[in-house]
Amino acid sequence: MDYSSWIPQIPLPAEGMKSTIELTPQMAKMLIDAQDHFHKKKALRLDPFILTRAQRFENGFPVRKGCQVYVQPNEFQMGQELFYTEFDNTRICTRCQQTFYVESDGYQPTADHPICIDSEGGYNFHIHTQLPVEHLKTFKKADKVDEYNRRMTGRVYALDVESVYTSHGQEVGRVTVVDDRGEAALDLLVKPKEHIYDYVTKYSGLTPDFLNYATETLESARQKILNLINRESILIGHALNGDLLKLGILHSKVIDTSILFATSGRRPSLRSLTSIYLNRDIQQSYYGHCSKEDAVACVDLVNYALRNPTTISEVFQKPNNSL
Repeated sequence: MDYSSWIPQIPLPAEGMKSTIELTPQMAKMLIDAQDHFHKKKALRLDPFILTRAQRFENGFPVRKGCQVYVQPNEFQMGQELFYTEFDNTRICTRCQQTFYVESDGYQPTADHPICIDSEGGYNFHIHTQLPVEHLKTFKKADKVDEYNRRMTGRVYALDVESVYTSHGQEVGRVTVVDDRGEAALDLLVKPKEHIYDYVTKYSGLTPDFLNYATETLESARQKILNLINRESILIGHALNGDLLKLGILHSKVIDTSILFATSGRRPSLRSLTSIYLNRDIQQSYYGHCSKEDAVACVDLVNYALRNPTTISEVFQKPNNSL
């Protein structure tokens, strides 16, 4: 459906007249109200795709229970250690699956010889994605809807995070947020707290040159995301649970394209979905993945799902989820 007809159209000036039009307060309010109406109407159409609380929990999203945040491994994470406690100095290498040991502060010194081997070669360090259990105490939510942020209600944003591996594990290196038109609302380079061991450029697209200019911290990047939304805004992503976990964000209005398009219990990759349904290739660059490209793909896939509801998982086609 084309919503453009809902936005009041301002007539263009006649030839020879000034092209600048001064909006009266009434006209400005009318435009803003029409935009609000557009976003709320679109949010209603997206509502069937939003994960329920139970779906979020079983799919590994952070969920608050009482005064605590819980993260349950999803079916693809069973057997993995997602967190470590204060006095636990063991980690599981993401690359070679070996158990290795770190110092009391979590630091992993590099070895003088290869200790981690995979199909691409040998490395003198291991990598891991485990987070300290204390991270669960740092989660934040967007503000409740109020008179100051009510225009954020129903706004749709797609989010993607790229990470690097440091001496203490995995850390966020870039965060991109795009709006429902695919325009960048935020594109932030985040400076890791610890020394970087592997930029994982093939996957992250990040390099030393990129992160030399990083000025954001994880906390400042998170706050900028929360400033964009309220609790009724919609966040879209692919395997979004992992991105929200890294950022320390709790949010209930989420759409995950890896779940939305799941078939027979299998979750297609973003690259595969984009090729099949959008007829375009992503993640092809020699320089690695691009978080903006991935976020835009998520927006476009959700818009495709609205137009072609039979292509999505049957879970989201149930009568009680119909439009």
